[in-house]
Amino acid sequence: MDYHDPTEQAYHEAATPPKRSIWQKLGAGSLSISIISHGILVLIGLIIVVKIIPPEEEKPVDFLPKSGGGGSPAAQSQAQKHRVQMTQPNLARVAAAGAVSNITLPEPEELTQMTSLGALSSGSMSKGLGGNGSGGGKGDGNGLGIGSGMAPGLSAGTGNKNPFGMVSAERGALTGTFYDLKQTRSGKPTEMTDVKMRELLKEITKRGFRDSVFNDYFKAPRQLYQTKLLIPQMPADGAPAAFEVEKEVQPRMWVVVYRGAVKAPKSGKFRFVGECDDFLVVRFNSRPVFDYGYTMAGTGTHVNGRADEFDGTKENRELENEVKKNTPMKFPIPFYKYDATPAHNRNIGGLAVGPEFNVEEGKTYPIDIMIGEIPGGYFSVALMIEEVGATYEKDPAGFPILPLFRLDTVPPADMKGESPPISQEGPVWKFVPGAAQKDI
Repeated sequence: MDYHDPTEQAYHEAATPPKRSIWQKLGAGSLSISIISHGILVLIGLIIVVKIIPPEEEKPVDFLPKSGGGGSPAAQSQAQKHRVQMTQPNLARVAAAGAVSNITLPEPEELTQMTSLGALSSGSMSKGLGGNGSGGGKGDGNGLGIGSGMAPGLSAGTGNKNPFGMVSAERGALTGTFYDLKQTRSGKPTEMTDVKMRELLKEITKRGFRDSVFNDYFKAPRQLYQTKLLIPQMPADGAPAAFEVEKEVQPRMWVVVYRGAVKAPKSGKFRFVGECDDFLVVRFNSRPVFDYGYTMAGTGTHVNGRADEFDGTKENRELENEVKKNTPMKFPIPFYKYDATPAHNRNIGGLAVGPEFNVEEGKTYPIDIMIGEIPGGYFSVALMIEEVGATYEKDPAGFPILPLFRLDTVPPADMKGESPPISQEGPVWKFVPGAAQKDI
C-alpha cells in the first residue's frame, strides 16, 4: 500500500495551471490592450487634424436680382448679359526669399473690374435697376442705364447708360416728362389710333405742347433729366421702361417733353439740325424753331417715303402750304444726308435743317423739346445745332459735322446704330434753374 502525502498532493494541485479558453490562448489580453491603445492614438490624431485644418466653408451663390417687366424677351436676355459683372479679388504678391534675379514683377492691381455696358433696347430699362434708379439696375454713379432691354439701368450720374435722361438732377438739365396718349389719367383706354394721334399732334404742337394739353392723359410718376439728345435706333419700349412704366404702358403712341431754360454761350445766329423716328419738335424762346421726323407734328403728315415732296423734288402745293402755315420749317426743306445715315436719307431725306434764330451771349432762353413714337417698333432721335457762318469739318458726302445741342460735355450713351457723325467741339449751353417757360 502506497503512502499518500497530502502535502505533495496540494503542491501538484497548485502547480497545475487553470484551463484557458481559445481566446485567451490567442493572446486576447495583450491584443485588447494594443487595440485600445491604438484607438486612443487615432482619436487624438483626428482631433488634432480637425482643429488645424477646419472644413472649407461652402461659398454662397450670389444671383442677379430679378428685373421687372417691359421690353421684348430678346432685349431682356441681352440686358441680362450686360448686367454680368466679373471681378478679380486682390492677390497677394508671391516672392522667393533669398532669390536673386534681374526681373522685377509689377505689383498686382488692387482690383480689376470688367463691366459690360450695352445699348439700350427694350426691357433692361425696366424696374429692377438698383440704387437710385430704375430699370435693370439703376445706379448712383455715372451711368444706365435704364433698361427696356436697354442697358442695365437708370443712372443718377452722367446718364451714359440711359439716353432718355438721368434719374436725379445733380447737374443742370432739362426735365423730361412721359405721357401715354392711349389711356386717360385713370388708365382707361382712349381708343387712340395712329391716324387719330397724328391729328392730335397738330393740336398739341399748335398749343406749344404745354403741360396743360396733356392733362387728360396718363403721366408717368418718374421724371428724367436730359442734357442732350442722341439715340440711335432702338426698340420703342425703351422709353416706357426708362420712365418705369413698362408694365402700364405699351411701347407706342407715347410722348416725352423736356423743359427748361438755357443761357446762350455766345452771340450769333444758330439753327437746329435733326431727325426723329417718329417726331421731334423744338420751341426756343417761346416759339417753334424745328419740326421734322418720320412724322411732321405740325401738319400731322407721315413723312416716310415722301422725302421728295419736302425737298421740292416732287411738287405738292397743298403740302407746301401746310408746312409753311403750321410749322417753322422753310420750304423746300434743306437736308444733310450724311454717309452714316443711309436709312434716314432714303426714308425721310436725311437730317432736316431748321430755320435760323439769333441769340445774345449770357441771355436766358426757355426751351421745350417734344419727342415721341406713334406705331411702335423702333425709335431714334438726334438733335444738333449749327452756328451759321462757322467752319466745320465735313463728312465724306460734304456735309458739316456738327455738335449736339448740349448742356454739358459728357459724351452721349455709347450705342450702336445709324447715327450722324458728331463733333466734340462746339458751345455748351448753360442750364438756368427756375427760368423755364411757365404753363398756362
